[in-house]
Amino acid sequence: MRFVNLMCLVPVLAIAACADTAPEVNDAQAEVAVDQAQQAADGNVLRGLPVSDDSVVVKPGQLPPMFEGRWGLTPADCDVARSDTKGLLVIRGSNLTFYTASADAKVIAGPSRYQVVADLTFTGKDAPAPRRDQLALTAANTVLQRTEPGGQSYRYERC
Repeated sequence: MRFVNLMCLVPVLAIAACADTAPEVNDAQAEVAVDQAQQAADGNVLRGLPVSDDSVVVKPGQLPPMFEGRWGLTPADCDVARSDTKGLLVIRGSNLTFYTASADAKVIAGPSRYQVVADLTFTGKDAPAPRRDQLALTAANTVLQRTEPGGQSYRYERC
């Protein structure tokens, strides 16, 4: 995909090289060009920062709304066109959906808006035993750190 994009630029660069003066490009045009190039390269990847809604009241035992969304262990996990997104974690309300199982979360410590300890009860194929995980948001709520008992930790980025 990037090779095709670069090939489209070759004639433009050749014409620009032959001109006596460089073409004028303002900041707005440059930003649009960069946005278009990024969208072409990552067309199937959903992105976006969460919007904080401080008016939402978190009921005891529930995950705070800032945890909701799609989270990927790798950028490929956020690609909606792929079917092998084994590192994708989707959080809706107090439900966590993994590749082969889902879990209902009951917050037992907190909740704070950015860090909770929750008991996870799993269902689905290859469902693990219930366990207590720590979930923490960092990097302006774009990174989710999930830590299992025993210290095994997973770093997800918001899709």
